[in-house]
Amino acid sequence: MIRRSTPNRIVLRKPRTSQRQQGIALVTAILVVALAAIAATAILSSANIAIHRTANLQNSEYAWWYADGVESWIKSILERDLDENQTDSLQDAWAMPIDYLPIDNGAIRGRVVDLQGRFNLNNLATTDAETLKNLTTIMARLMEIAGVDDPSQAQALVSAIRDWIDVDIEPTGYNGAEDSEYLSMNPPYRTANRLMSDESELLAVRGVTKDIYFKLRPFLCAVPATDVTINVNTAAPELLTALSAQQRPELAEFVSQRAEKPAESPQALFDTGVFAANDPGAKLIGVSSSYFQSQVEVSVGTGHLSLYSSYIRPSGGIPAVYGRSTDTR
Repeated sequence: MIRRSTPNRIVLRKPRTSQRQQGIALVTAILVVALAAIAATAILSSANIAIHRTANLQNSEYAWWYADGVESWIKSILERDLDENQTDSLQDAWAMPIDYLPIDNGAIRGRVVDLQGRFNLNNLATTDAETLKNLTTIMARLMEIAGVDDPSQAQALVSAIRDWIDVDIEPTGYNGAEDSEYLSMNPPYRTANRLMSDESELLAVRGVTKDIYFKLRPFLCAVPATDVTINVNTAAPELLTALSAQQRPELAEFVSQRAEKPAESPQALFDTGVFAANDPGAKLIGVSSSYFQSQVEVSVGTGHLSLYSSYIRPSGGIPAVYGRSTDTR
């Protein structure tokens, strides 16, 4: 396009269409570069996430095999302890916790708990009236010692637990609770009608609040048997007090000295006045254990694994794992 600005000068101007095309081309180029940058960033981010995911999976796998090795190690310790000792106490090798054991790119810590140092909820499945009466008394005393607001609920709690673990669908007395009670709840569910596999099942039993459960949990277990004794060499002082009909200075003295001088037999405890034959827990007194639980935590790099293993160690037999749960993060 030609435009005459003066008689002696001619000015040439580019067409406006060409200017627009150049602007569009520039914007397009910028957009392409931006999209390429976004795509490159996404690819790098995805690759970085994949690398970290692979590393986490690898570390978790390493942690699992370390935990599995510790589980086997504990079985050998329990087997050797059975050959060396007729009783079980807090001075045995299995009772020594591991606070820090270094491994490649991580560490292990853990401990073994004597489950027979606790009150077995499955004992409440007994059909013997006298035994059930004594167990109810122990439960009431334990609830009172643990600080449960209303220990008078013990009878109702015992009845509800019995109905949860027995095989029939008939409520145990006035305080019992079978399917008809639980099906009216929101959400509805049924009773297990089998022995508890873990003490946490207590939360599903009618009348058990979180307050009751968390106050009683340190003193409870759920091993797969109904006539399990309580090892007085490892039980908490609160539980030992619940087994007795009254406070005795001999019991306090025994607790203070049992780490160095564990009881060798139940009869020795009766002879020294620690317990009496008319105590509600007299028939539960024991000095050895067959049920244990290990709590192992393994950290490898960014991987972390907690393994909880339950062991049974039969008399004269080889320890075996009968229950296991994990927590991975």
